Amino acid sequence: MWSEGYRNGHSPRGLVLAIFAGALAVLVLCPRASGGPTTGIPDRLRLRDTLLSQHEMSAAAIRRSRYHDCGDLRVAIWNYGVVGEWWITRDAPLYWLIFPFKPSYTPAFRGEPISGNYYLNGLASLFGCVRGYDTLVSETSDEFLSYEPVRARSADPLSSEYASGAKAKQEYYVVCSDTLWNVYDEVEPQRYRAIGLEVHQSSYSWDASYSRRFVIVDAWFVNISGGPIEQGTVGIEVNPHIMKGRWNWDEVPLDDPDDICGFIQSLPGVVARIPDTMNLAWAASNDGDPNKSTGRFDILSTTGVLGIRPLRTPPGTCISFNRWGSVGSTSPWVWWSWGPSRQKTPPESFADPWGGGPVGDRNRYKRMTNGEIDYDSPYSAIDYSADGWYPPPQDESLRVWNARGADVMFLLSCGPLPPIAPGDSVSFTYAIVMGADFHTDPRNFADNFRPENPAPYLSRLDFTDLISNARWAEWIFDNPGVDTDSDGYKGPFHVVCAGDGSGCDTIYYRGDGIPDFRGPQPPVGPSCELTTRPHEIIVRWNGATTEYARDPLSRKTDWEGFRVYTSYTTEPDDFTLLASWDRKDFKRFSYRPQFNDWKQSSDPLTVAEWQAALLVPYFDPMQHPLPSFETAYRDSAVDTIRNVQQEIVDIVRHERISYFLPEDANNLNTYVSGGRTETNLIQRVAERDTVVNGKTCTYGVYELVLDNLLDSKPLYFSVTTFDWGDYARSVEPMESAIAAQAAFGFPLYSADVVVDSGLKVSVYPNPYKIRFKDAYGDWTNYVEQGYERPGKGTEEERNRRIWFINLPDTAEINIYSLDGDLIRKILHPDPFLTTYSSVVGWDLISRNTQAVTSGIYIWRVDSRLGKQVGKLVIIK
Repeated sequence: MWSEGYRNGHSPRGLVLAIFAGALAVLVLCPRASGGPTTGIPDRLRLRDTLLSQHEMSAAAIRRSRYHDCGDLRVAIWNYGVVGEWWITRDAPLYWLIFPFKPSYTPAFRGEPISGNYYLNGLASLFGCVRGYDTLVSETSDEFLSYEPVRARSADPLSSEYASGAKAKQEYYVVCSDTLWNVYDEVEPQRYRAIGLEVHQSSYSWDASYSRRFVIVDAWFVNISGGPIEQGTVGIEVNPHIMKGRWNWDEVPLDDPDDICGFIQSLPGVVARIPDTMNLAWAASNDGDPNKSTGRFDILSTTGVLGIRPLRTPPGTCISFNRWGSVGSTSPWVWWSWGPSRQKTPPESFADPWGGGPVGDRNRYKRMTNGEIDYDSPYSAIDYSADGWYPPPQDESLRVWNARGADVMFLLSCGPLPPIAPGDSVSFTYAIVMGADFHTDPRNFADNFRPENPAPYLSRLDFTDLISNARWAEWIFDNPGVDTDSDGYKGPFHVVCAGDGSGCDTIYYRGDGIPDFRGPQPPVGPSCELTTRPHEIIVRWNGATTEYARDPLSRKTDWEGFRVYTSYTTEPDDFTLLASWDRKDFKRFSYRPQFNDWKQSSDPLTVAEWQAALLVPYFDPMQHPLPSFETAYRDSAVDTIRNVQQEIVDIVRHERISYFLPEDANNLNTYVSGGRTETNLIQRVAERDTVVNGKTCTYGVYELVLDNLLDSKPLYFSVTTFDWGDYARSVEPMESAIAAQAAFGFPLYSADVVVDSGLKVSVYPNPYKIRFKDAYGDWTNYVEQGYERPGKGTEEERNRRIWFINLPDTAEINIYSLDGDLIRKILHPDPFLTTYSSVVGWDLISRNTQAVTSGIYIWRVDSRLGKQVGKLVIIK
């Protein structure tokens, strides 16, 4: 499957192998399948009328890739269904002969963008089935081809690939089919047949702080054959081959890999003592590659860990995890591979010249359907026969080699599946996840690893970031507690009740099964009401629906405050911030001696909440505002040390050194700025009570007054809400959309005030002038002054306006020439000429859709207040 021989071309053994393979390809024809196309496979599966060798097929097909690189990862997506593999495959010996030493200059997977470290050599999708007397397995790296490039789109409005239906910052789509009829099967070369599959694969990546370390791949396998697919199985085969970013063979010899891998089935979930199914396969360097000169980790050290987590599998199936590794060589041509096997099936070891895994379709299918979860590779030297496993290899050096670190590979699969009818499909969705700081001690492997007892070594590996990112991938794929298809089901949940009887809470730990591809959201911005009068607009709203809203993922009430924006248009970029009101609260930063830095260690709490949490009645966080040992607050803390199963293995008490910072500006009704007490434009003018989860809670009523406004300039107002983020999951504070619920108003009396007060209709500007002089004597117009097309800067005939104000909610306006001819009739409200109850505009266009000329015009307004008549002048 993988380019092991190509990689080994950098060693003397690999060079010999490359020359041998190339010479063999020149002298011997590539194997061909003798049976031809299978009956029932449609013609669109045939590449040509004449069957080609696989090398010829590879040369003829379009092999193109795009990269997910908007986050912390760089992941290649190929149009023939492979993720991360180099273009060159082991089936192109002529290419090896010509370019035996050429490395990949576009890394397939990069964990740290600065270092360019590699964590994934390649990943391929597999699909197997039983057809008649044959057992078939098609693999995207060998049997699939595509004549279509990778299609791209983006949810980023600033991207050149922006599309309204996109779900991610980078979104790639490929389609390919298993059209290589004559692929060489090492065991049964004359019996290979294509299954008849078309793979539709979409992949997604985001650049938010909580989603920068994973890519989600969603693959659908469609039956395009003429008959049903029986006993199908689907999965992915992963070859990590972790190495430093620089091609330094003295540091990391390619023929002596040192990777370990394992599988995490479940962990404590969001609710204590209730397990959370994880099914997370992982792979890492055994020691993180510390610098050989200094003995410390540096930028080139592979201290991270790769994870693969299935997110969606065919219904009714469970995940199998099978691993193996190339553990040694018995000749210059053969590398022995070994992986654990249950005693219910024959033991497997593989003499494969490429150091790969199960040889032949029958062996691969057996692996994909065995239902096993293999134990982690560091335990490979231990005999688990008593637990139902076959013993490891008898050769002690091979056992130890595999336990210490090898060229590991693993297979995640599920099946057999129910029959798949022609045209039907099955899905397999997974996340490629990166975890940082997996290795924190450069001496851990050397000091603590023992093949007969690897537990002390494993207990010092840190899975925290990997697990956090894997959970984020699941949450973004299918948001917990979100009813995506509006059928009333939000996903499985736990009900947790407080011990004091104060109430119960519903905790959703899975989604509804319908993918969302959406990250955390801020509380929804409140709707606001405008009270208008000449020269003044009052904006009012309340926090009933926002102040106690919970984040759907963290389940925390994380509301922080409100912001008010204004604009002359509805374009988001045109809005200007007027004021901000937020809770007076403080977040804690604690010193980490192992990293010599300060890191946020708490959600923001009010002063009263800090006093209660620290049991210090007079505690003032403002007395500890700096990352300084002299002014820092000191107390004690308890750390729990957990192993890979998240079981507590140690409890350590230590002194905690902290300082405190305000969350946002801490702007209440009044605030201090530059040593002076300022009055906020936003005022919390009242408080009201509501019941949330059985508890009585108080929310605020808010008001902003904006005066000294020009009567003739309407304004849009938007009230947004923002939260404090989630420090534990690296989620930055988020704000609701600015223009989502904008309210519009003129600084004039509203229609109800007009009716109650019996106000007279007024018209402005009157006279209307195309050009006039400003206060400085310079010529200008209404566009330049911001009265027409504000923010657009262009003068167009249909964007001119003469405004009729002080109207009731309904009215009829007729405009006549001095000769009595009807120029225009406007029925208020007019959807094109007004968005406000007491105002309507005339665009200086006649009823014959022509621009009017200069002159004097008569207007008449008929409404329930009676008839009013007046004149207006237009000067062009």
